[in-house]
Amino acid sequence: MAIKKPVFLAVLFVIIIGFVVVTSMEMLRITNPRKLEIAVVLKTNNIRSDYWQMVSTGIKAAAKEFAVNIDITGPVSETDTAGQIRNVDEALVKKPDAIILAATDYEKLGPAALKITESGTKLILIDSPIHTRAEASLIATDNTEAGRKAGIILAGGQNGKLFRVMTLSGNKQTIAEKERESGFKEAIANFPGVEFAGSYGFDGTEDAAYEQVRHLLAMYPNIQGIATLNETATLGAARAIKEKKWEDQIKIVGFDSSIYEIKLLEEGVIKATIVQKPFNMGYLSVETAVQALSGIKVNPKVNIDAHVITKENMYTQENQELLFPLVEK
Repeated sequence: MAIKKPVFLAVLFVIIIGFVVVTSMEMLRITNPRKLEIAVVLKTNNIRSDYWQMVSTGIKAAAKEFAVNIDITGPVSETDTAGQIRNVDEALVKKPDAIILAATDYEKLGPAALKITESGTKLILIDSPIHTRAEASLIATDNTEAGRKAGIILAGGQNGKLFRVMTLSGNKQTIAEKERESGFKEAIANFPGVEFAGSYGFDGTEDAAYEQVRHLLAMYPNIQGIATLNETATLGAARAIKEKKWEDQIKIVGFDSSIYEIKLLEEGVIKATIVQKPFNMGYLSVETAVQALSGIKVNPKVNIDAHVITKENMYTQENQELLFPLVEK
């Protein structure tokens, strides 16, 4: 059957745009004898953080692909905002062409972001937004949709039976956690019989999450589901549930995929975990920076889908690659 003219023209347009983008980036490599310098400031550069080391792996892969120089820094702890601001200042002294930043704090990194753009340096944000909106592009997990997925997997299959759930996150909720909670509440509102028992916080450590869940279980023994909105909350809640041997009574849906969470998934202590794609995020951040520096208009917001992993699907090849990525140390 002949292709209709409007369809043919649309396909042709997409091909031409793709060719122009590729050609522009190749010309940038050929005509610019100096390699582009891109500074990367992560929330943490701690080698014990599987998530951020996987982001680094994606960044390094893209840097090799696009022939750019990168310098990756970041504080030891994700809560060291002052340390991250120093990292940004140190990066600016070297006058890079672009800075890729995963901001530890929505408000406090605002002045640093403005300083970057005022210096003429391109700013690409990853993982978390900043209130200034000074960036060329933000590349992050769609956390609202990830929260919806957590709500659906936790509340689904109840057939209208009473099912009480709560959320657990840090006392100082990140933007990501707020979005996850919002998406979670939207999802469970569509399930008759599911009752939201409230949002609860803890002081940021696994021990604090464990103690908070022990306290909550004593106060609300009829809780049947907990959405833990970060890795620390997941590990602390799981420890409290295991201690009481309530794995069959209380369902936990968590976030991220540390080796400890994978073990809990295998044991059936947590029902599911929502896994992000940090390699993709890292790779896209460098690709986007190179495009912006070559004069190509970049997408101001790039959403990356999260993936639901359960005990039943964790052994597929795709999910094994997400759970056990080859991280460069």
